[in-house]
Amino acid sequence: MIPVLRIPSDPLPTQPVGAPTATDIAKLQAQVERLLMITEALWGILKEQYGMDDKELQKRIALIDLRDGKLDGRVAPTLPASCPSCGRTVPKQSSRCVYCEEPLLVDPFAR
Repeated sequence: MIPVLRIPSDPLPTQPVGAPTATDIAKLQAQVERLLMITEALWGILKEQYGMDDKELQKRIALIDLRDGKLDGRVAPTLPASCPSCGRTVPKQSSRCVYCEEPLLVDPFAR
């Protein structure tokens, strides 16, 4: 008997394995929209309660953007921190120094 070659009914995937799906992209878009609403709400509170203005916000955004010396709309990567106790460089997001076990403050905005 001659074996029959079966052709799968599903076409081969057109995206590489691990590539974001339409669902992944939709979830990210929803998260970005939510973060934009939260940011706008927080800015509204600061303006109303503390009298800040849009120029101050634009100035702060530019200062953050320029941390790496380039005004390019991107945040510079955070450099590894030094332990306040022993002075050695510790990995980002470490809660304790890997050398002396000193508790460390973690920067919530570290990238």
